[in-house]
Amino acid sequence: MSRIICFDTETTGLSWRHGDRVVEIGAVELDGNLQIVSRFQTYLNPERRCSPSATAVHGLTDAFLATKPKFSEVADEFLEFVRGATLVAHNAPFDTGFINCELSRLSLPDLSQNGCEIFDTLRLARRLYPNAHRGLNDLCIRFGIDITGRALHGALLDSELLACVYPRLLQEQREQALRSEIP
Repeated sequence: MSRIICFDTETTGLSWRHGDRVVEIGAVELDGNLQIVSRFQTYLNPERRCSPSATAVHGLTDAFLATKPKFSEVADEFLEFVRGATLVAHNAPFDTGFINCELSRLSLPDLSQNGCEIFDTLRLARRLYPNAHRGLNDLCIRFGIDITGRALHGALLDSELLACVYPRLLQEQREQALRSEIP
């Protein structure tokens, strides 16, 4: 079984294609029982300003981020943490797009070239709950996971919440599959 890592990013804005950058990476590795066994977290100096709307989401200021390492300074450590793992993310194309863009800026192999497989919990939630809200908060509420400490988004906190949501989604997927097999 491949290592499983739930991860998330916070960014300066919504589009890596338009030059937005990663300001925080959070990741948690799960054991065979889907319990957290290790963590990776770093804030990053994006070398550009955060959009006001992004700062409103994550609360990270330009002044705070200016004192943090650049992605180039933590890329090797991050890749060592995730290499060969199944990466679980909620809206994976967003997070992997940003990470792969950062890796590309450094002429480093992307996540798939580092042996990572990607699992998108938002995609699964859309299949399981086609007519419901499927944001991370919505799924936490659905599964009774405490989110009272989540006033703002944070990559590590959101990774930890996703680590609670992920097994519940897998369980729901199994249960729906079993129900569909019953004549």
